[in-house]
Amino acid sequence: MKKGCYIGALVLVLSGCGGSGDSNSDDSDGGNPASPRLTMDVESTASMCNIREKKVGVDVIVHRRDGSILNSYKSDAQGHVDVPWSSEASHLTVAAQEFVNGSSSWRIQTDLNAKASDYGIYRFTDENLNSGCDCSDINLDTSEIATVYSNYYLYGNNAYINPALTNNPLHVCKRDNKFAPVNFILIPKQGGIAAYAASIDPNELDLSQVISLSSSMFEGASHEGTLLNVDVNSSNYFLRSYSETEYGRQNWISWPTREVQLFPELFNRNLVSASQQIDLAGNDIGTMSYVGLTRRAVADASNNLSLNLPLNENLMLSEVTRLMSTIGNAGSTNYDFSFNANRMQGVQVTLSQSNDYWSISGPLKGSIPDLDLPAHLQAAFDDSSMTSMSFYVWGYSGMADLYDLRSELSKSSRSTNSIRSTKFDNYDYEDITILTY
Repeated sequence: MKKGCYIGALVLVLSGCGGSGDSNSDDSDGGNPASPRLTMDVESTASMCNIREKKVGVDVIVHRRDGSILNSYKSDAQGHVDVPWSSEASHLTVAAQEFVNGSSSWRIQTDLNAKASDYGIYRFTDENLNSGCDCSDINLDTSEIATVYSNYYLYGNNAYINPALTNNPLHVCKRDNKFAPVNFILIPKQGGIAAYAASIDPNELDLSQVISLSSSMFEGASHEGTLLNVDVNSSNYFLRSYSETEYGRQNWISWPTREVQLFPELFNRNLVSASQQIDLAGNDIGTMSYVGLTRRAVADASNNLSLNLPLNENLMLSEVTRLMSTIGNAGSTNYDFSFNANRMQGVQVTLSQSNDYWSISGPLKGSIPDLDLPAHLQAAFDDSSMTSMSFYVWGYSGMADLYDLRSELSKSSRSTNSIRSTKFDNYDYEDITILTY
């Protein structure tokens, strides 16, 4: 067993120590162009708007089946990667630094059992780009709403707004030189009462002035919620909904009374999820919790919606407990989450240390080898301690397997359609997370 290059959690999960067998290359080795190749593009993105830049010098590492490094490359000046994928190539790692919350951190992604193909666009957040966003504050006067709808929670731009405050600023940023509409949802504090929705268009307002919200904006049949009958196969669950729009996912709402209400005349593509969280017994590393979720698109709000949670918490716990007892031994670590095969396609193990994290994804059943990393990526985890580790099983209805899922995600990353494909509507996942002491 190779040890010495990782401490804490990395030694527990992947005992590989890398750097000895890698060869460094640029984005192309000049080999036979007819041989199988793997391509991708890499971008830095702002978090507040859609400013993007080509990202140069991103690490792209090709591993052999045993996890050793076959070759390592860098994205070129255009953020492009085009590398050979020989018969020895088996796994792919992409690593870059992000800048979030005022500090830099490493984000490392490894795809086990990778294949030659187009991997689409990898995006890494750089909040330094936010300085180029065109943003404004919308100062709202919600006093009338507080009086007329005193028995409601008010949400705007997916966040709770306290209507008792006389001034509620909302921070909005343009995308493609245009503000998105700001949607407001009134959620009843008790059951049996209608919800309401309305919107304002910041592009048509003088944002230097205080904008008074009138209760009349919520009047009319189209603004009144349609109650959705939801069947869930558990008594322990939470319900949440959102709308898929050309401006992204809008109207994120949790329903405290479990009475989901939608606004199909205002938002024609709605999705609802049921989730459950269970606190599990801790171990000598930390505390453990389980989360399961099922999300489905609403085709017709007048029909019942069935949300069948996976409910595999005992099987998940058993496999994670077994893995924790074997991880760190010499050689690869075998895992088996195939009990989820009828609904899901992939597994992801994520290690978090301070602000850095490493995610390793693969099929539902397989093995994690002793993955090597170049020395500068190993150093990102030195002098750090693990803060969490998660085992995440997930997938989308209608996708055949992990390779079908990866292909669709790659195509989605390159799509210019502002609304995400319906192939990603119906979604399931289960997760066990360990938070260290």
